[in-house]
Amino acid sequence: MIRVFKIVLPLLILALGFGAYQLLASMREPPQRVSRSYAGPLVEAIAAPLQQVQIVVEGQGTVRPDAQIDLVPQVSGIVVWKDADFKPGGTFAKGALLFRIDPRDYELAVQQAAVQVAQARYQLDLAREEAAIAGEEWERLHVEDQAPTDLVLRKPQLRAAEASLQGAEARLAEAQLRLDRTKVHAPFAGRVRTARVDVGQHLNVGQSIAQLYSIEKAEIVVPVPDEDLGWFTLPLPIDIAEASTANAGAISNPNAEVGSRAFAFSREGASAMVSGAFAGRRHEWSGRVVRTEGELDPQSRMVRLVVEVAAPYGGIADGIPPLTVGMFVEVAIAGRTVDGVRVLPRAALRQGDRAWTVGRDGVLSIRSVQVVRALEDEVLAYIDMPPEERIIVSQLSGVTDGMQVRLADGNLGGQL
Repeated sequence: MIRVFKIVLPLLILALGFGAYQLLASMREPPQRVSRSYAGPLVEAIAAPLQQVQIVVEGQGTVRPDAQIDLVPQVSGIVVWKDADFKPGGTFAKGALLFRIDPRDYELAVQQAAVQVAQARYQLDLAREEAAIAGEEWERLHVEDQAPTDLVLRKPQLRAAEASLQGAEARLAEAQLRLDRTKVHAPFAGRVRTARVDVGQHLNVGQSIAQLYSIEKAEIVVPVPDEDLGWFTLPLPIDIAEASTANAGAISNPNAEVGSRAFAFSREGASAMVSGAFAGRRHEWSGRVVRTEGELDPQSRMVRLVVEVAAPYGGIADGIPPLTVGMFVEVAIAGRTVDGVRVLPRAALRQGDRAWTVGRDGVLSIRSVQVVRALEDEVLAYIDMPPEERIIVSQLSGVTDGMQVRLADGNLGGQL
């Protein structure tokens, strides 16, 4: 009996469960079908309002001095003194005494020339007196209607004495000049690049003994593409009168760096900001475009601008590091301001002159783009579009004008 119960009980439980399932299934209502319209692909869009943007032309270059010379003595002799800073890396002020050559030979030459001047002056005084005496004797011994010759009045002897004095004075000036050249002074404030001179060394005329470069100004040669020249002011290559030919009106505001007019030349070049690393930190110096080099680079077809920085060592006392020769720097040249442009990422540009926009209604529009300037990651462009529209930056395939899209942030049909 128990064995039959163990067999029947599970079968009974299964039968009751199946019956309950059938009852519940018969009571279930079928799901309602809801029709949904296709809202289009999901896209990401950004706002691109109208802006006023100042164009900045960027470049790189290496700092070089504006003046560099080979120091050559103009007289020969033995060096008897030199400045302690007259060695590689040393600095000096304009007019500072760098070294001195033994002056004794040249002092003796000055003394000898001075003696010759004194003798020539004595001969001139003697010739003047003799000429005066000759004139008086002629007046006493001859009648008034006869004219004496120059030789009788000793005028040739007087002119010869005057010429001798002038020659002696010139030799004295030359000797004094050679004596002055035994002291070699700095022609500008600068630094010593190389020096090959020491006390006791004999120097010859025309022998290059050092290289000096100026620290009064520094220059950076910045290669830029030719098309970038239209964005900033270049200095006038020649002086142009204010009232000149008919096209003189092309320079109406000579020093302005803003405005919608695309001018090229002015009395002063555009300002520039020079930045570089010194002692492990970034620093900035102010400069200005002063000229372009004589020709285009024949290989890269780039224009080589020269940016000048005045007093590159002038701020050391205030904690501003020097703009050192040989430093690699970045240069940002201030250009003119452009109104009414939109700043777009490069990903938003389609086929070079198209952009996709989306409005509140989620409708995609294909609009023309006029690129003003292409930067590394962005472009400045004119786009005629309503202010409430956004620029689509997502990548889509099979795009058509007027297709429906959905915004990734969920804004569709509402405020963008």
